Parts: sequence; structure tokens; C-alpha cells
Amino acid sequence: MQKIAIIIPCYNEEKRLSGAALEELHNTTNVHIYLCNDGSTDGTAALIDGFANTMERCFAIQYSKNQGKANTIYKSANALLAKNDYTHIGYFDADFSTPVSEMKRMLERLEQVPSQFIIGSRVKLLNNDIQRKTHRHFIGRAIITLVNIRLKLGIYDTQCGAKLFPVTIAAEGFTQPFKTSWLFDIELFIRLKKKGLLIQGEEFPLRHWKDVDGSKLGWKTSFKILKELLILQKL
Repeated sequence: MQKIAIIIPCYNEEKRLSGAALEELHNTTNVHIYLCNDGSTDGTAALIDGFANTMERCFAIQYSKNQGKANTIYKSANALLAKNDYTHIGYFDADFSTPVSEMKRMLERLEQVPSQFIIGSRVKLLNNDIQRKTHRHFIGRAIITLVNIRLKLGIYDTQCGAKLFPVTIAAEGFTQPFKTSWLFDIELFIRLKKKGLLIQGEEFPLRHWKDVDGSKLGWKTSFKILKELLILQKL
């Protein structure tokens, strides 16, 4: 039976982290939830401790220093890999922009293809309810177009924060800290491509996805992203 660890990185998520959504996800019996606090300055630390104390398969990991989402996921993934207790490790955003109903669909798909990794894809197909802010959509499309011209990953949506990996593939993807922060997902896929593992991946079209207020991505971030694109070119 699959045993899945889901990492939810949290930085100042006191007002956005939904207890109801966590309860719904927690009801998926083969899932363990790890709420990983990235040195938050609000009440996130106490909030996730409270969730961990009331849900049997929900755990809080507290990092005292803010080091960014990429490093939080890197450290947490390696801590879970070291446990040698899970068949799969994944991560999802704390705002539940990917709703639990879609997470469960991804988990069901994972049962059908347990040796593959599954990544959410926010492609707007007929009758799919994908609600993205216009500027975020254009930034995302520009990034992946530039990446695919140079690196030829062949992935439509690298940046969706919904991903599930068999531990054997996660171990290859999280071998070392990331050199990028906004584009660490792409850096992860570059590592997997070099290992010949992209062929074991599947993009999973989400039926529902919604931008949640409070996102830290905006136009000013574009300049940081351009710098990280240059870093990726040298990997």
C-alpha cells in the first residue's frame, strides 16, 4: 500500500491556512501531512502546532530561520527520505490554490501509475475552472517558453505547486540545495532530465485551481526571475 508524505511549506500563512481543507486532506488515510514553518513572523508556528496536536497524521516541522520555500521543501524532503518510511513524497501550496478535491484526484492517479511522478498542470481546457491572475499567467508562460527554448524540458506548467514523486525519484531530485528560489521547480526538473527520469513523469490537468489573495508573486518579482533564468542556463 502506498504511504504518502505531503509537505506544505508555510511562511506567514496564519490567515490563509485552512483548517477545514487540512481536515479534508487528513481524511485520506494513506497520507501524512507535514506543515513546515519557514521562520514565519506571524502566528503560523502556533497555528500548525495546534493542527498537529489535533490530527493524528499531521505533523509540524519548525524552522526558526526564514530561508525560502525552495530550501524549506529541500530540507523537509530530505528529512522524510531519511525516515525511509514512505513510498511517495509530494508538496502542495499552503493556500490550497490546488483544492483538496484535485489533490485526491492526483493521488488516485498515482495509485494507477505508482512508479511515475505526477505534477499538476493549470491548462485551461473546456469546462476546467482555472482562475489565474492575468499577470501571473503571462509571467508563467514567458518563463516556460524561455526555458523550453533553451532546456527543452517539454513541460507545459513547471510552476504549479502540486507535485508527487516516488521516493526513488525524489531522492534524485533533492540531492543538494537549490541555487534558485522562484524557479526551483525548473531546477528540480533539470536534475531529473540529466538523470533520464523525465520520461517517468506525467502532467496532470487540474479541473479546478484558483489564485488566492496574498500571493507573493508580482511584477517586481520578474527581475529576480530573470536573474534565476541566467542561473539555470549554467546548470
